[in-house]
Amino acid sequence: MSLQDVPFGRLSEAEVQRLVDYGVGESVHLDYKRQNYGTSEKDRKEFLKDISSMANSLGGDLIIGVTESGGLPQSIVPLTGDCDKDVQRLEQLAVHGLEPRIRNLQIKSIPLTKGGYLIAIRVPRSYLAPHRVILENSARFYARAGTTTYEPNVDQLRHMFNSTPVIAAKIKSFHADRLIKITAGETPIAMNAAGKLVIHVVPLPAFSDGSMVDLIAKLSFGTHVPVPPNELGMPTSQAVNLDGYLNYLSGGSHDVGHKAYAQFFRNGIIEGAADLRTDNGLSSRFVGAPFVQLVVSTVQQYLATIDHYDMGLPAYVFLSLCNASNSVYRYEPPGGGFQETEPSGRDIIALPEIYIDSVDVDVAKAMRPAFNVLWNAFGRYHCDVYDTHGNSLRSE
Repeated sequence: MSLQDVPFGRLSEAEVQRLVDYGVGESVHLDYKRQNYGTSEKDRKEFLKDISSMANSLGGDLIIGVTESGGLPQSIVPLTGDCDKDVQRLEQLAVHGLEPRIRNLQIKSIPLTKGGYLIAIRVPRSYLAPHRVILENSARFYARAGTTTYEPNVDQLRHMFNSTPVIAAKIKSFHADRLIKITAGETPIAMNAAGKLVIHVVPLPAFSDGSMVDLIAKLSFGTHVPVPPNELGMPTSQAVNLDGYLNYLSGGSHDVGHKAYAQFFRNGIIEGAADLRTDNGLSSRFVGAPFVQLVVSTVQQYLATIDHYDMGLPAYVFLSLCNASNSVYRYEPPGGGFQETEPSGRDIIALPEIYIDSVDVDVAKAMRPAFNVLWNAFGRYHCDVYDTHGNSLRSE
């Protein structure tokens, strides 16, 4: 039993009390503190040591306001004072006391029914490791093994520095393999031979441990499922398959019907694919603002789904077109009407990945570089859906 399966937003007094009742001891993922960290240099460095050691290892939860003996929790001892100021102080210390800072570090107070509060800190496993403590000219690295915090040696530091590029290479290999399979027609539902929009949201934790989750069980207790890139608002059907969970729309019985799916892989990756607009099932087109709005809304929904099930961040977002050799971009020239570019001539258009480290990111703004490259692929200088400031969508 641990807190790792409890989304941080739902963490409450009841979950902490269960840890105490069941005697869940400290581990690589869990640490208890009786008192809050003070303001002395020693106390501040101790806080930075504790959170950086978790980030540099496997991540975990730090609960302040619980006594322990031999690593086993004894009781909840309420903290007193201004909980908001306590949380803000720790947040600021984490921002300014570590290099690089820990992305997606979460700190909150938990009110107690009998008064007072606890402080919970969720430290993600970092993919920018190693983090070092730099407070007051310090320059020390820490890691965690079991309940022990230690300073890694040179070989261990080298491994930390090299782990992120290895994970990134695995993600790019997965992405390339999926595009080849989709282009070859190896999709969970039959799709047209014409161009396809393909979106991947890949949380880095999916490739960190090679672990699989009981996705179907998670979905049965959740309220979010990934939706297909469905610009027509058509009803969908659900199924399970070898890869995980499938949400799809068939678009009708004839060849040019619009088809789309969202595949939720067991390691947390979400793949969405949809036929581009087509009249004959062979050639296809996309139209500026509706296309951009569809992509942005789909990515937002996938990020919200990953967050809902605590699949982890950061994540790479990939935007691609498959079977795109006969695809064109349709646009409005000055004076009205519409024109179309020449076909792309490429079966696969794989755009630069977008790095997302927060569910609160402005997805439209973050995705703009990928849209610009896509427009370049069709002979246009930039994506003309954005305004002159590059941070808002033009309505149609």
